[in-house]
Amino acid sequence: MNAGLRRGGGLLLLTFVGGCSLAPAPRMPAPVVEMPEAYDVEAPAADAEREAQRWWRAFDDPTLDRLIDTALTENLDLLEAIARLEELRHRYRIARAPLFPALNLSGDANRSSTPANTGLGSQFGGDDGGDESPFPGISFDFPDRFEFTTYSASLGFSYELDFWGRLRNESGAAVRDFLASRGDAETVRLTVIGSTISTYLEVVSAREQLTIAEDNVDLLRERADLTRERYQAGVTNTFELYAIRQQYRTAESNLPGLRTAVDDAEGRLALILGRYAGMIDDLLPADLAPAIDVTPIPAGMPVSLLEERPDVMAAFERVEAARLRVGARRAELLPSLTLNASGGLQAGEVDRLFYVDQWFTNLIGGLVAPIFQGGRLRANVGAAGAQYEQALIAYARTVLGAYREVRTSLRQFENERERYAQVIEQVADARASLESQLERYQSGVGDYVEYIDARVNLNGAETTRVLAERGIGEARLAVHRALGGAWVAEDVEEAAASENEGGGPTLPDEE
Repeated sequence: MNAGLRRGGGLLLLTFVGGCSLAPAPRMPAPVVEMPEAYDVEAPAADAEREAQRWWRAFDDPTLDRLIDTALTENLDLLEAIARLEELRHRYRIARAPLFPALNLSGDANRSSTPANTGLGSQFGGDDGGDESPFPGISFDFPDRFEFTTYSASLGFSYELDFWGRLRNESGAAVRDFLASRGDAETVRLTVIGSTISTYLEVVSAREQLTIAEDNVDLLRERADLTRERYQAGVTNTFELYAIRQQYRTAESNLPGLRTAVDDAEGRLALILGRYAGMIDDLLPADLAPAIDVTPIPAGMPVSLLEERPDVMAAFERVEAARLRVGARRAELLPSLTLNASGGLQAGEVDRLFYVDQWFTNLIGGLVAPIFQGGRLRANVGAAGAQYEQALIAYARTVLGAYREVRTSLRQFENERERYAQVIEQVADARASLESQLERYQSGVGDYVEYIDARVNLNGAETTRVLAERGIGEARLAVHRALGGAWVAEDVEEAAASENEGGGPTLPDEE
């Protein structure tokens, strides 16, 4: 019974020791702990929900949807990131392998032939006529050579008992590295989507500006011709004539730059899509008219939404990887026990190799404890601890930067909404002025020149509208990118409730 108790106690001790981990306890840097609960943005609540995975559909533009679908399958940066992620997945499997026993199957054939008068054979009279035998009164009949032939087939086994959690911590760190790389790949994906949307908005804006500018040049050319006729008739003076000509020449000189801007934007969009410049006509119709979404951002958006940002997730996973490596380096200061075993069949002839009675076994247990390493192991622990501190600082910096980006993008979006509303009123006034001048001209009261001037003014307002539409699109995109994708009204409410109950950000559960 005492032996049974000893065996049971030994198993409990082995289980306890085998579950040890020398990694430091998880902790959060001070800036993350002190983070506010919500953003101070004054905005009415939004009713529309956003699809979390395909958030760009909020722009309600089929052309943009096709462009993003193409970019997600053909963008070279994204394909490279996926390949890096695949590499990390295999590296994780490499780091995880020592947690399991290693088995090796081997087959050997050994042929040995040595002279009998060398080595140990020479001490037993195998020296071809020595003067004295090592065993008086006993004679030996030694062959001229010793010849041996051995065939063997064996299965080898090796395993390191992970008492101090070194292997588990190394494996856990590899998992965290993989998760961090997955966050990096998601960051690349978000960047590709954002670049596609931003460049698409630029293409649309550049095309519309070019169309308006070409129409403006035609109007100003007609206006200059009418002014010349009025000058020749003595109705106007040279100052007005040259002023109108200057305005016309200036508008005309802007056309080449606008054409270059269109070509450049389309070329960059082609590069994002993994295509040659000039080969995306099948994805870009001639008439682009994206819908402008001015839906306000939900009020009281909780800071916990930052956890959805892939760069924040990646930074946190790197903190955990560094923490686990501290435990692995600490475990290297303690003894390690390795078991090696092999068993198989051995015979001097091939036809007897698979006889059951030819079996053999070997079992070796090795205990290694570091005594003096010149300070290398303790320096490894210190370096791992310093890397852990660096990861914590980098995580805090990432969170602070993410908070700033979200706060700035929210305020920018509200400012762009206000600007867009003012520009729409400006366009409405310009259009009303044009309609009034047209009525005056048709009724014979107004002058045709005044009608042309009203059209030029409307084109100026339309150009401002185009820029404002791009600005509000870029601002909404900045909010999406800052939050790591999409926001959903229900998720905002749930996250806010979780923040209030939990009393602040918490560490995710360890895997």
